[in-house]
Amino acid sequence: MAKSKSGARVIKIVFTVMGLIFLAAGGVMTFFTYDFMDNALPATGRVTSVEVNVGDDSVTYKPTIRYLDWEGLKQSGETFIASSSYNFEIGSTVDIYYDLRDPTSLRMDTWLATWGFGLILLSGAVIPFIVASFIGRLSGRKAKAKPKRKPRRVRAVAQVEDDIVNIPGRTKGLVSRESRSDHERETNYTPTVWRNR
Repeated sequence: MAKSKSGARVIKIVFTVMGLIFLAAGGVMTFFTYDFMDNALPATGRVTSVEVNVGDDSVTYKPTIRYLDWEGLKQSGETFIASSSYNFEIGSTVDIYYDLRDPTSLRMDTWLATWGFGLILLSGAVIPFIVASFIGRLSGRKAKAKPKRKPRRVRAVAQVEDDIVNIPGRTKGLVSRESRSDHERETNYTPTVWRNR
């Protein structure tokens, strides 16, 4: 039982750390996207070249786009990210955002290219936290479901009725009960008194 409980604790910690990593990465990407979009203007550009990156399982494309900025100056730059959907033909027209501070920094005018990755990572951070919480509750229920040892029953020793001595006298309206052995042992003993109801 102790091994399974410590194993559940390790898995819970791993998922919590994963959630924190996703949360931090998503927060950083969302912050940079917000900073970019706060200083960005839309433009329409023309694809001048496409860089092809071939991986083990996929092919991604990173186009270079030429456009006119808000002052009418010709600018050119590569997209922020490479994507398998950026397989544009040379000379095709695309909508972009460019940074006023650095006109060579640009992003495609799509939700995924602007806000998508940061928000996907932020929402992806929720899943490891939910899994960690579920594992924590599940291991807690198993610990609660474990039967507790029953306490040993102790037999109550009842005093024998003839061993109880009634002492009327000085206590009018009150009944005093004490054992004969106690009474005989202590001559200066004042009995405990209960009121009759």
